[in-house]
Amino acid sequence: MSIDNASDSDLQDFGQALGGEFRDRDIAALAALTPEQRAVQAKLRRELWLHIDSVWEGQERTGVHPVEAGGFGAVAGLRDLLDALCVHVEDAQYAAGDAEGGWLVRVTAEAVE
Repeated sequence: MSIDNASDSDLQDFGQALGGEFRDRDIAALAALTPEQRAVQAKLRRELWLHIDSVWEGQERTGVHPVEAGGFGAVAGLRDLLDALCVHVEDAQYAAGDAEGGWLVRVTAEAVE
């Protein structure tokens, strides 16, 4: 199936499937990181999820649910994929015995020339 012809439901299913298929590789890569690096991954993944979720929530605030509005399949798929990525890092942190809440992470952005 071409993504060009995908329905909203298909796009959401793709996001869910990608998250599931990527799980083992992601967990293995996260296991190789330090607790600090996993904390950064958790922070960045959650921040991106919050951004995508704000797009979904913005539509909900109009009084029309995104599913009813249509055209939000990619948003739903990204939300589900990012949710899976957040769960992966939480699972990796737990498996590694990282202290819950043990790292406060501040991520900054700088212009690079």
